[in-house]
Amino acid sequence: MGSKKRFLSSVVAVFAVVVLAASCGSSNDPETWAEADADGNLRTNFIRACSEANAEGGDLEFDEVQAAAYCECAFVEIVEIFGGVFVEGTRIADVADAVEGQDFQAFKDFEAGLRSDPEDIPAEVEAVLNLCVSRAAP
Repeated sequence: MGSKKRFLSSVVAVFAVVVLAASCGSSNDPETWAEADADGNLRTNFIRACSEANAEGGDLEFDEVQAAAYCECAFVEIVEIFGGVFVEGTRIADVADAVEGQDFQAFKDFEAGLRSDPEDIPAEVEAVLNLCVSRAAP
């Protein structure tokens, strides 16, 4: 379990860093998913970084295809947990009626928390990442 928890922590941390790094090109501090996604590299950067972090030899020993499937699933699920919605299948917008705790600000708060405690993954996030593991596994 410790290895899996560490793996999930690293995936979420990679996601958080990619979101914030990708958003720096368009805004120093994005306020919405749409702003974070504005340069068009958010998904691509996440999938690449996540796939590299989970190539063979990683905790889950995914092959290239499995890692890509896992990372795509993780990206979609985390965005949706924190109030993002996919428009036309590729662009991210904010849910119009997102509630506090399920919005981009909540994601930023979550990301900040991960910096101080990478093992502190909310149960909802851990559950969807585990679901993604099972979807990607052979």
